[in-house]
Order: sequence, then C-alpha cells, then structure tokens
Amino acid sequence: MQTREILDDVICYIEDNICSKLTVEDIAAKAYVSQPHLQRLFRITFGMTIAEYVRYRKLQRAVELLYDTDRKVCDIAYDVGFEHESSFIRSFKREFGVTPHEARKRPNCLNNYTKII
Repeated sequence: MQTREILDDVICYIEDNICSKLTVEDIAAKAYVSQPHLQRLFRITFGMTIAEYVRYRKLQRAVELLYDTDRKVCDIAYDVGFEHESSFIRSFKREFGVTPHEARKRPNCLNNYTKII
C-alpha cells in the first residue's frame, strides 16, 4: 500500500470515528502499519502528530455543536469524545483563545477556527 493510500485511509477512519475514543494504537492497527511508522508518515505529510489532528478535529466538531445546538458544554465535551469536561475546556481555550461558553456567547471571537465542509 502506498503512503498516500495509508494516510487517506487513516484520515477517513478518524473522520468516521471522530466522536469516539481514538488512540494511535487503534489507528495504526486499522492501517496495518506500526505506530512509529504511521506517526512519522503523518508528521512528515501533515506537519502535526495524529493526536494533534484528532484533538483539533474534535474541537472543530465541538464548535459546530456549540453553534448548531443548545446542548450543555459538558454534553458536547462527551459527544465529541472527551472523557472530562475540564480537559475539553482546557483544550478548547488553548486552541481558540476562549472558553466554549465565551465562544457560544460571542460566535465571531474564535481566532483559529476554520469550518471544514
């Protein structure tokens, strides 16, 4: 299997399971490659680790849920696969510069958010 095919499969698997608990170990097993090899390919190609990509995609999904639903922040955190609301809020603030609650109140305040269609 070619590098591009492996990475396409990995991205599809991540996107299909973005709201689940995703580990590099599970992703590598689905791609039939070793974890170190997959991490290396991913970082060289995308400039970030698999964990960074997964976290970013989960946060993007959370932004969509914040704006499209009235669900509580803690429910959204669990919906997108975070085990603890506090880690979700910390990650959200680190990525976007505001808390999820602030983002919901002021939709135009997100400094790093680009909607993926």
